[in-house]
Amino acid sequence: MTPPARVQAAIELLDAIILAARDGGAAADTLIARYFKTRRYAGSKDRRAVRALVYDAIRHFGKRPASGRAAILGLARARPELREAFDGGAHGPA
Repeated sequence: MTPPARVQAAIELLDAIILAARDGGAAADTLIARYFKTRRYAGSKDRRAVRALVYDAIRHFGKRPASGRAAILGLARARPELREAFDGGAHGPA
């Protein structure tokens, strides 16, 4: 996975986690495990990086964000290297 693809995966996971938190669904770690179970192409370094992004975004945002994208953009204020992922590339967020 490219760094923008990792950011996109984190956004997708955060969207699922936010929805589950709102509706009383599964815990974040369960959702992350399910996400990667269906995406075998993601290697261990990719899984570790995406998981770290997800938990960093949750910790940084504090309250429940409106979307996964909002959470990652909030984290990008503290980590400017994340802004580079929003280039509209093939596998990254626009």
